[in-house]
Amino acid sequence: MKKFTKALSLAAISGALILTGACSKQEASKGAEKVDVASLPKAGDFSKELELNLSGSVTRGKVEDGNYVQKRLEEQFNIKIINTKTDTWNADQVNLMVASGDLPDTFSFTTGGKTAQELYDSGLTRTIPKEMLEKYAPRYMKMLSENPPGPIMNLKKGTDNEYLQLIGQYGHVDGLTWSPTFRLDWLEKLGIEPPGEIKQVGPSGGREKIYYTDGAYTIDELEEILKAFTFNDPDGNGKDDTYGISPWNSNTNWAASLTGAFGIALSANYNLMEDDKLVTTEISQKYKAFLKQMAKWYEMGLIDPEFTTLDDKKSWEKYKQGKVGYYIAQPAYIAMDDWAKGRAPQNIVENPESTAKLLATAPEIGKNGQQGVGAFIPVGNLADAFYVSKDVTDEELARILQVFDYINFDNEARWTLYGEIGEHSDWEGEPNKSAIKVRPEFAEQEGNSGFWAYNFRTYDQERTQWFTSEYTMKVKEDFYAREDVKEKMVIRPYKWDLLNETNIKEVEKRYKGQLDTIVAEFRMKAIVGEIDIDKEWDSYVENWMNNGGKELLAELEKAPKASDLMK
Repeated sequence: MKKFTKALSLAAISGALILTGACSKQEASKGAEKVDVASLPKAGDFSKELELNLSGSVTRGKVEDGNYVQKRLEEQFNIKIINTKTDTWNADQVNLMVASGDLPDTFSFTTGGKTAQELYDSGLTRTIPKEMLEKYAPRYMKMLSENPPGPIMNLKKGTDNEYLQLIGQYGHVDGLTWSPTFRLDWLEKLGIEPPGEIKQVGPSGGREKIYYTDGAYTIDELEEILKAFTFNDPDGNGKDDTYGISPWNSNTNWAASLTGAFGIALSANYNLMEDDKLVTTEISQKYKAFLKQMAKWYEMGLIDPEFTTLDDKKSWEKYKQGKVGYYIAQPAYIAMDDWAKGRAPQNIVENPESTAKLLATAPEIGKNGQQGVGAFIPVGNLADAFYVSKDVTDEELARILQVFDYINFDNEARWTLYGEIGEHSDWEGEPNKSAIKVRPEFAEQEGNSGFWAYNFRTYDQERTQWFTSEYTMKVKEDFYAREDVKEKMVIRPYKWDLLNETNIKEVEKRYKGQLDTIVAEFRMKAIVGEIDIDKEWDSYVENWMNNGGKELLAELEKAPKASDLMK
């Protein structure tokens, strides 16, 4: 389902925070009063009806009053639900809601890129006492304890028992999120052997044309393959019209495994130790070596020169034309999950008449044995945010937490997402081993069904299965999320401010735009040969340092080691 794996990106709205109405309603930075948990109702005591304005991670303002899920929750928890009719994925609508101070009792959108502490200090949210979570949300606390450093994340400054937000488990992005793929029919035509034993993804529907292996080519072997793809007429049309690789200019996902061969990841603020100094990826010698490799391939003609004008979607379309031999992919692309239709590289085999074949391999191996892909979540497996509005009383919070704990962490509550199997939805394939598909007469999200209307974005492995095809689960179990693969090939930063102990967020707000511009311009000019990388490198690094880089590194220095956080 597209909303969960948008290349596996976090779904949150950013916009300018307008505090006029919010701050007039609540005094900013006001300390929370101590909660007398013992005086609150016992867990499971729903004798008093409460009215709650609920919102979740997929609230698009399309929920209908009196929907199926609403009625069942109201009866089960003795509540009256006020539905949120705002599209919480729309920045303008969110800003208006924030400006008026009329927030739902629960929400998982962000406002203006504010941290959880800043939202609290602005008078928008309240804290959630640990004692209340232990009493009313035991399943959530169990999940938190099993995912270090969960219990110490998102604490209000100066406390060890008040949480500023709740957080979700991201089991669906565990392991490698990207891997390289090759036109297998081209490899066969050119007499190039796969790097290991290959397995077929599935028996039909295009999956019979896709294979995968946990073997990998070295970066030198890859260069020879790209040369053959470019110059040896792999499509057999007698024309010089193919390329080894076709990147794009809207992000750097195309290089996810290529940079891993140099021991680095390109996500924001990834950092490493180099010559006993902490550096970010973008100013490291390893990144310089990666750029030189790309510049070499561009000069050799292995890289499609049109990549400078292509975003990722245009690149997918170009790949579909059958003129590119190498492309990056996620496991769901390889397994041809519904939400990934039209994306490269699977789009080349979607047509039943296509004779193309694909091979996904492990990430390329660098000259020093380096191999991998940056972790989707830099440290741990927890992400996203669920907030409780400042105006929510302790009694209301107790009921909210019980609803939250049930619908998000008791898998018996699957009906809040898909209704009843056989009535509202069906297994796509084998029961309990394939995705669940909602029947067309019911809204897939919100609407008359109310599915996803109140749920948070959190998925253990069982929930991940509900929206993941059996073929994706198979390739993940066989390779992408295998324990030894995760241990060896998932690249994490050296330091990370997971616990918000530094001022790095403030530094990012001040300098991120100009630093991103400096990096993007140098990267593009370096790859296409407009500059001499060796001659311009020192001035590039100096420019980066003088435009906020020094401040960024100073804050990263204060952060704990990623390895320590995961103990």
